[in-house]
Amino acid sequence: MGNERERNEEGRYVSTITPERVFEVLQASDDPVLTAKEVGEQLGCTSEAARQRLHKLQDRGDVESKQVGARAVVWWAIQ
Repeated sequence: MGNERERNEEGRYVSTITPERVFEVLQASDDPVLTAKEVGEQLGCTSEAARQRLHKLQDRGDVESKQVGARAVVWWAIQ
């Protein structure tokens, strides 16, 4: 899937999908909530990569989430 990692000067992989980019997707969305899969699709990364960044944002208090089904979780930016 997409190019979510690049190599740094030491040759180590680093993510190009930052929590800040994920936050921007949430803020720019016309939908009030998004799933990790939808965020990943917009950023060209896996839903797991998006989910990891969403959890970081939640830990910082920038986003909230709600489980809306057996496995479905929606996310939104706190204004």
